[in-house]
Amino acid sequence: MFMNDEKPKDLHECFERMKKACETLENEYGYSKYAKFNPPLTEKEIQDLEEYESRLGFKLPEAYREFLKFSNGAIIDELKIYELGMIGMPDDYVPDDFLPITSIECVPERMAISMEDGNIYMFWEGVKEDCDFEYQLMQLLEKCEECIIEHAEEARKALRTPEQIKQDEEEIQAVVDKWKKFLAERKKQNKWVHLISRIL
Repeated sequence: MFMNDEKPKDLHECFERMKKACETLENEYGYSKYAKFNPPLTEKEIQDLEEYESRLGFKLPEAYREFLKFSNGAIIDELKIYELGMIGMPDDYVPDDFLPITSIECVPERMAISMEDGNIYMFWEGVKEDCDFEYQLMQLLEKCEECIIEHAEEARKALRTPEQIKQDEEEIQAVVDKWKKFLAERKKQNKWVHLISRIL
């Protein structure tokens, strides 16, 4: 579930909300070192890699390019999105003709770019599947915002308004008064029983 049920209008809004959500989780809800975003790249820096780097020689997928221009690599929860210099790191879960761009610690899941067609694919234990990088980022944002919504709901339930506190105190006092009245009547009855028994 997205915050306020609002899906981001575009990738840039998705990135901004994701960064804000991660900061909220870390600063307000104690998710220590939940995320790290690197400084952005310029269009020229990306083009230089695309045009002159022998490993590529083709244009990077647009959604991934947009992410690099927002943050040159990031770690969100346990997902590492590679920065420009890490593209194509050797990886046993990805074939040689693919360049991995993500990894998850202790999990055999990777997103990688095909050197043949320049598209992004998902690999799970070496098995290739189609992958929509933009969709994956939207899913990641939704996961972050769902976590915030759950924590906010728990916090709301834990907090009581002054009116609720007063009502609780009044209910407790009513129970106390009822018991006091009961004990007083019981004591009065016992007193009469004691007097009658003395007379008889």
